[in-house]
Amino acid sequence: MTGSWTAAWSAALDAMELEADAVERMLRHRDLLGTEPERAVFTPPVGIGPLPMELTERARLLVQRQLDLSRELSAAIAGNRQQLRLVNRVQRESGTGQAPPVYLDNRT
Repeated sequence: MTGSWTAAWSAALDAMELEADAVERMLRHRDLLGTEPERAVFTPPVGIGPLPMELTERARLLVQRQLDLSRELSAAIAGNRQQLRLVNRVQRESGTGQAPPVYLDNRT
């Protein structure tokens, strides 16, 4: 019983770590994403009981990693919103409603 209990919790922590890995990849390579990023969705297991003592440190480190990723995601979202506001303001000020040219060749 104890072995399967620990194995169930190990599998749950593995799944949570895979989700954190996916978020990390998305954050590190968000400028290269051309499509919707992969989605890892963690579904908490039901009925596995309390966390075994031998997995406490692993779980603590994982929670800290998730908190760090959460802060990074918040900063990335705020940066994206700021860029969007700037683009919208430039478009409004151009008066055309179209995006301004990104490159201007003034050598002619």
